[in-house]
Amino acid sequence: MQKSITKSLSLILALCAFCFSKPALAGEPWKGHTEVRPVEVGMLFGGAIFGTELNWSALSTVAYLIEDRAFVPDLDNRIWVELEIGPTFFSTRNSNQTGLQYSTHLRWDFNYNETWTLYALGGISGFGLPKALGSSFTLHPRFGVGAEYQTKAALLFRGEVSAEFLGVGIGLNF
Repeated sequence: MQKSITKSLSLILALCAFCFSKPALAGEPWKGHTEVRPVEVGMLFGGAIFGTELNWSALSTVAYLIEDRAFVPDLDNRIWVELEIGPTFFSTRNSNQTGLQYSTHLRWDFNYNETWTLYALGGISGFGLPKALGSSFTLHPRFGVGAEYQTKAALLFRGEVSAEFLGVGIGLNF
């Protein structure tokens, strides 16, 4: 059943990507003027790091563009506010349990050209731990880096590394 849901979701995302496609134009590297839509949604899949444990996590993401021309006027850069939230699957000695991973942060994009974007992020994040790990909520600062590859359609591929998450995923611009 989970495979059919994943296939259906993938098909819907692919169809949306072609429906909302828009070309991006850039000049010389880092100094172009790419055009982006103000909303980005997606999914990240990877490992959530809690203590010394690496656990499987699936984070849904939603980002909103708050500054199209950010702090460095000579570079093609922008600021997004982003929320990432989703289940994390913890393995304990006796069982597997599901917790919650969340993050809210600012993402500072630097566009190399119309396809590649490098970004830095900073904000707060944490976990909602399952009963076996104390049933508590954690909160800590979050810093990380990532890269996005924008296709000719609204579909993008993304990779991210931070202190508590390593993952890859896809996204759509609206």
